Amino acid sequence: MTFIRPRRKITQADWAKYMQKRAPLAQDTAIQRFFETSPPSLDTPIAEVPMVALDMETTGLDERRHAIVSIGLVPFTLGRIKLAERRYWVVKPPRPLDEASITFHHITHSEIASAPDLDEIIDPVLDALAGRIVVVHFRHIERPFLDAAIKSRRGEGVMFPMIDTMSLEARLHRQKPMGCRVIKATMR
Repeated sequence: MTFIRPRRKITQADWAKYMQKRAPLAQDTAIQRFFETSPPSLDTPIAEVPMVALDMETTGLDERRHAIVSIGLVPFTLGRIKLAERRYWVVKPPRPLDEASITFHHITHSEIASAPDLDEIIDPVLDALAGRIVVVHFRHIERPFLDAAIKSRRGEGVMFPMIDTMSLEARLHRQKPMGCRVIKATMR
């Protein structure tokens, strides 16, 4: 069984200040542009916050040994999902796919045969994430994999504010009284 290795906890009280500090230090123009675009201010009503759902498929669970195989994103606010701006890329990982990962993501050798390297899509990915709150289902995949992939290709990584739906679900689940969980589970 493969486990996800423990990651360092990322706490950033002021993302706008962090982004502003990183922008002039960036060597890559796409990364600099990403950091120059401030995230929404803390007093922005949640209904107006620009967000982007980000999902990726990988060849495994450890960003040090595995790679990104696809990236999909959909910009949205609480009032509107911007399907016309959605993007999806299949990318060629630096190592061959292994059969176990194909079972999970269903992306095959033939699909990646003519796919670009991730470096070719980093600019549009960063442009789509810039100035938005990134929404993922498990932050211990998307953030470290994207950071490691960009570092390996551009020499510097990226960090960004995000909402993790799995963490929210776990928090809500812990807050429910035990009886509610049992009743709900038996009703399924």
